[in-house]
Amino acid sequence: MKANYYGLVREVDDWVGKLLDKLSELDLEKNTLVIFTSDHGEMLGDHGMSGKAVLYEGSVHVPLLIRLPGTIPAKTVIETPVSTIDLFATILDYTGNPGHASEGRSLRSLMEGTEKDGPDYCVSERASGSLPNFMVRTKRWKLLFAARSDSAARDALYDLENDPNEMRNLIGYNSFREQYRAVAKEMKARLVLWLEKVRSPYLDEVRRRPVIR
Repeated sequence: MKANYYGLVREVDDWVGKLLDKLSELDLEKNTLVIFTSDHGEMLGDHGMSGKAVLYEGSVHVPLLIRLPGTIPAKTVIETPVSTIDLFATILDYTGNPGHASEGRSLRSLMEGTEKDGPDYCVSERASGSLPNFMVRTKRWKLLFAARSDSAARDALYDLENDPNEMRNLIGYNSFREQYRAVAKEMKARLVLWLEKVRSPYLDEVRRRPVIR
C-alpha cells in the first residue's frame, strides 16, 4: 500500500514539473496563479487505519503550495491552519473578483504579510456516525468533537506540538482531563464561532454537548 502510494506521489511530482516547465517556456509564470493541493490524505497504516474517513492528521493534513512570482514572496511559510474551503475566495481575489459569497476567506493578505487580525484556526467536518464529526485546529491544539449532544463518540484533544502522532487524548479517560478542560473549552468556542458563521444545523447540538463527558 505504501509503495503504491509513494509511486503515485512520484508520478504526480514528475507531471507537475512538466506543467511548471511549460509555463516557464511560454513566459506565463508571472501571471499564472499555481495552486498545488489535495482533497484528503491517506492514513497509510497510522493508528492501524487505511483510507481517509477520519479526522487524524494523516487524513486531513494535506499539502498546500501557492505560487505567483512577483506577488507572493518566495519561500514564505504560513503556519496558521487554513482550509481548502478558502481557495475559492483566494482565487477570486487574485483574479480581480473579490467579495463573492463564500464560507471561506481569501488567503491573500495572510500570504502577502498584510493580515493583522485573522482567525488562528480552521475547521473540518465529516459525515455523522460513531466517530467525532468536527475537527477544530490551531497551530498547536486540535479538538475532535461530535455533532450531537447525545452522541456516543469519544471527543479528543491533542497537543500537536508535543504529540504530533496524536497518541494521547488529553480529555480521554486519564488524569489529564481536568488539567486540559480550559483548553478544550477554548477550542470548542472556536468551533461554535465557525458553526455560527456557516449557519450549521448542528450549532445548537454542539453548544449543548459538554466539552468533557
